[in-house]
Amino acid sequence: MAADDGAIVDLLLGEGEAAERQALREAIGRDPLRTLEMAETVALFEGLRELRTEPSPLYGCRLHDVVRRAERAAPAAPRPHWLVGVAWAAAAAAVVFALLWSWDPLGRRAPARRGDPVAVPSVPRSRGPVATNPTADREAEAWRLASEQMRQRLSREPSPRLGEAFELALVPPADPIERWLDPHNALASLRADHEQRGRAEFRLAALQHQGGLAAVDARVQELTGRVADELVRLRGGFVPAEAADVALGVRALIAAGTVDPAREDALAVAATWLEVRLPHCTGASLVAALTALVEVAAVSDRGGDLVAQHGRRLVDEVLRADADTWGRRRPELLAGGVATAVLGDAARVLRLLPGFGVDAARCLAVRQLVLGRLREQRDAGDDGPEVPTAMLYGCSDLLAAAERDEIERQLHRWTPLRLAPDFVTVQQYAWGFEPGRIGFARLQLALRRLAVLPDPGRLAARAAYSLCLAAPYAAWPSAAAHLAAGD
Repeated sequence: MAADDGAIVDLLLGEGEAAERQALREAIGRDPLRTLEMAETVALFEGLRELRTEPSPLYGCRLHDVVRRAERAAPAAPRPHWLVGVAWAAAAAAVVFALLWSWDPLGRRAPARRGDPVAVPSVPRSRGPVATNPTADREAEAWRLASEQMRQRLSREPSPRLGEAFELALVPPADPIERWLDPHNALASLRADHEQRGRAEFRLAALQHQGGLAAVDARVQELTGRVADELVRLRGGFVPAEAADVALGVRALIAAGTVDPAREDALAVAATWLEVRLPHCTGASLVAALTALVEVAAVSDRGGDLVAQHGRRLVDEVLRADADTWGRRRPELLAGGVATAVLGDAARVLRLLPGFGVDAARCLAVRQLVLGRLREQRDAGDDGPEVPTAMLYGCSDLLAAAERDEIERQLHRWTPLRLAPDFVTVQQYAWGFEPGRIGFARLQLALRRLAVLPDPGRLAARAAYSLCLAAPYAAWPSAAAHLAAGD
């Protein structure tokens, strides 16, 4: 912030001497940077004017707890005297019933005589051995042996981070249904949000709600149109450097919203290109392809079976233990040759894979190991923005409150403008910071300044740049959904 921000605030509030306010207006009119600061301050005040805070579910629970404690502390109301009479009447009725039962005046219960047969309820006999599931038994035994081999390898690692993460992943969940329900809800939200993003009024309402400018969406649509033009060329044999480039392009098209048939055609061409190459992808390229195809399947019901098949393969690449993997070396995803941003994408896509039928416990085990690997990098002295950004982007739900707060404080040292042109890290930074967290409003203000940067030119960088600018309505669109709908 500028040194005279206090004077700008005084000017907006009408404070100070009239001559001083006039001099400041003239100075702002001569300096474009101060004019931009003035406009941003006005936008901040307007945003604060509309700020509303909804109570969390925890508030309702605590209020209920206060009411219950008050009820227990209040003196008990005196019981009416008629309750005593009711109690005596009930006791008398019980005595009469007991006497009639023992006397049996109607002779309905004949006394049992020696030798009379006694009826015993029949129990159906088992007609064979108890049914078992040999496949499930084999899988359980294989997982037990693999876990022991992984434990042995992790016990020899110089850093305890992976071992701690693996043991934490084996702890039974407090709510097993939540592991299944959360991914399905997330996929349903992806589809609903994608349908809304096709409407310009929704995108503009979301930008306004997050403190953005309408011009940012125009910039996103311009960049995404160029991305679509490049992806359509895949049909003619154009081959980019890596599958990761096409995957970023697909994600950029989905984030910007399907606004015309040309975008739909480009999305279909790129998705087909990735589906054809998916069986040959491993490690980082498999993560990149799945990250895009999971979103395609969520918004179009296309390729869900393929995502499930290769999602299981991704999990097996990490958790399969043999003489090579976990015997002589770590899995590729946890080795040192994988980019930090890939680990963030892997943790995020593994959070959604249970929605396609991939085992939730095994997905969680891989996510915990990925988080352990990121902690290893941080302990080794990697103090750049990539590691905390990937942790927040892919593993925020696995972090303790204190650790998450510390990561967010670390990220305040960098601004998106300083991280450019590393737009992949900026994208994870922008999509990992949730609304309501300390520093979120400051981040949205910094993202607005990204919109004036030149087009990076290359497919991957252009797509990642577009994803950064689309964050207000693509990363956290639910906050503006009711505004766009007019609720």
